[in-house]
Amino acid sequence: MGNNFLKRGTWIASSSGTVFALVVGAPLLVFIITRFTLGGNKAAIPYADTYIKNSDTIVVRLPENNHEIDTYDDVFTTSGWFMGVAQTRTATYDLIYFYSPKYKKYLGVVTFTGGYNVALRGSGEKTWYDDLEVLRIDFLYNIRSFSAYVNRQQWQDPAYGTRDNPVPIFFKRALSGHETLGMDEHVTISPSVNKKFVELYLAHELPSKEFNRLYGADMERLGLKD
Repeated sequence: MGNNFLKRGTWIASSSGTVFALVVGAPLLVFIITRFTLGGNKAAIPYADTYIKNSDTIVVRLPENNHEIDTYDDVFTTSGWFMGVAQTRTATYDLIYFYSPKYKKYLGVVTFTGGYNVALRGSGEKTWYDDLEVLRIDFLYNIRSFSAYVNRQQWQDPAYGTRDNPVPIFFKRALSGHETLGMDEHVTISPSVNKKFVELYLAHELPSKEFNRLYGADMERLGLKD
């Protein structure tokens, strides 16, 4: 993987007023996000709850030298139906990875931009949604430690933990170094957003062959496999 991260601007959805944004805009946004999770390995999506259940929490310290942190991104398209019409949208998978001397593995923080973790901004005649994950990488560069979810099977698999194949981890909560940043919305990620990220990761970024190698037997045991 190369250091080919491209910083994107704020994702904006304008409305005709505050009332529309709060009463109509937010539920509509949730509806659209829920619908646009198709594409990729759709068969893997039902496994998200089990993937999360079989995850542990670890404490991660970032390298003091930010040059030891690398990034990788992948743009992909999701598809779905909205108001009876087929729609597509673009999302971006971002992996922020580095070597952890504590765990003796390369770890990769998984995040997605494209409107999956947003905050309502503005007032009066203009309101919009900020994509909080656009700034996640900057936030990570400025904190010293955080907690993260990691799937046990990937954690224990010797194929993971190299520079070319970091162990995927999912940000949970900042633990130190964030106190003076004034970015409270970035301190934690909610369970619902984490689940959406896991669904997107399993469907779009974990190859189908690798998914079947890791979780195919468990899918059959749980009756989730066709």
